[in-house]
Amino acid sequence: MALQVVRPVDNLERYNVTRSNVNIYNNVSVGVSIHSPVTLPSHQHDWAQLLLKPITTLLDRHPILATVIGDHLTGHPVFLRLQSIDLLSLIEVYSTSFDGDEDDATTIAQVLEDEHNKPFDLADQATPLWRLAIVPIGQGQDLFHLIYIFHHAIGDGRSAMALTEQLVEQLNFQLQSTSPSPSASSTSSFKIPIVSDKPIPASIESRINCYPSMRSLLWEVSRAIFLPGFIKKALETKYWAGEIDSSLEVPNQTEVGFLRLTQSETRAVVRVAKARATTVQAILYTASIFAVRAVFMSGSTRDEKEKEGSAVMERKSDEETLVFATPCSLRNLIPNRIGADEQGNYVSEILHDNIRVKDESGFWAMTDAYRKEVVAGTTTPRGLQDLLEHFGALALLSKKDGGWENFMTSKVTKDQHGRKASVKLSNLGRGWDTPSSFGAAGALYTIQDAVFSQSSGVTASALTMSAATANGSLSISTTWQKAAFHGRARGETFVAEFKRILLLVALQHADTPEITYLDICPRQ
Repeated sequence: MALQVVRPVDNLERYNVTRSNVNIYNNVSVGVSIHSPVTLPSHQHDWAQLLLKPITTLLDRHPILATVIGDHLTGHPVFLRLQSIDLLSLIEVYSTSFDGDEDDATTIAQVLEDEHNKPFDLADQATPLWRLAIVPIGQGQDLFHLIYIFHHAIGDGRSAMALTEQLVEQLNFQLQSTSPSPSASSTSSFKIPIVSDKPIPASIESRINCYPSMRSLLWEVSRAIFLPGFIKKALETKYWAGEIDSSLEVPNQTEVGFLRLTQSETRAVVRVAKARATTVQAILYTASIFAVRAVFMSGSTRDEKEKEGSAVMERKSDEETLVFATPCSLRNLIPNRIGADEQGNYVSEILHDNIRVKDESGFWAMTDAYRKEVVAGTTTPRGLQDLLEHFGALALLSKKDGGWENFMTSKVTKDQHGRKASVKLSNLGRGWDTPSSFGAAGALYTIQDAVFSQSSGVTASALTMSAATANGSLSISTTWQKAAFHGRARGETFVAEFKRILLLVALQHADTPEITYLDICPRQ
């Protein structure tokens, strides 16, 4: 029986479908570590039994979780509703054994890397665009990571945060329920029938006008879509975007670095942000661009060379700037606000270009400048218009089969080094609070900390950072395309340097009026 068409795939959703079609971006991961009041299941079958009722409830609440993409290679893809979902096939249980925070971070990085390198098969009309990874923690029987991996066409970080919180809530409802949990129809089948015919959430384009203004049509859109690559790049300031130029000839393999701050370290970062009348996001921004210069652009002279293994990296005079991407949720910015639990992608981004980190650059001056740009980009009519037009220009792309794919692959030759940015930093902020409906009594599933990560993108940023805070602990995943750097150690060195700079500023220089790049990263 043919699957029911739910609605057409709109432009922002199709952007992510197209990225899958040309293998330049795979998925997003959002999850939590959970303390269980009961002994953890041992096998995949037992985990499926535990999750059967909660997932069934969420499938009814969020119908987009029961969809696939039809006609994904054509100019007119659509959402199709599945008739049933095999839960067992959507659960991957990782066998791990580690103790201590450092080993935990290493294992999570390995799991995220494994999941990011498993793209969703859009041609598969039987499997939804999400799955779950279960990662037991340590030698005990009461801690585990639950990670929700999804295609960006059906959700964003905010909606995934809400969904994972609701999943824990449903586990607690099930735990406190006096009625027995439903059993699978048989010991070998966990197929959940899809009975709801609810519509899926409306796209951002159907909620507010995103079409480019005449100003954008005359300059930004024409430059991005119609100008030949060599002319476009000649008009732009050169910027750093990885050690090796992007290419479609090598696999898009993601590598991951993961760090988690302790609660006391997180409090220190939050405290200094409040004292400086700035945001945690702004502090993370400056720490990241300082770390990029320290690791990849270090040196006081333009011809200084740094040897790393057998590779030689050179700081060139035409690559002294950075481009930083700030993803912005549109949910609370448009007139008719979109609830966090509405599953869909409602994210745009601000591009900050021509960033120069000099020896005398002040950490707090750069932090303040960035914060002002973000405020202007999210609170003014012009800023909101720019956010909407950032992806609204997609409406101008060819409607012919393959037209979007041709545009997406052209970014390899049209952007500097084939990438649109040096660094992207998504920050979900604080979330996953214990639901108030449960109160303080009773043994419950409780959230310990968070996981947020995105696969690398061939034509996106050289470094993609994803931050989230739960239970007073900030975690940050950094991903990069393996082919963009001279070895994994380069990315891991960046992660270590970023953490060093962040904690140095938060713990030792919170009251320092100003501190320069050279103070933080002195020449060796």
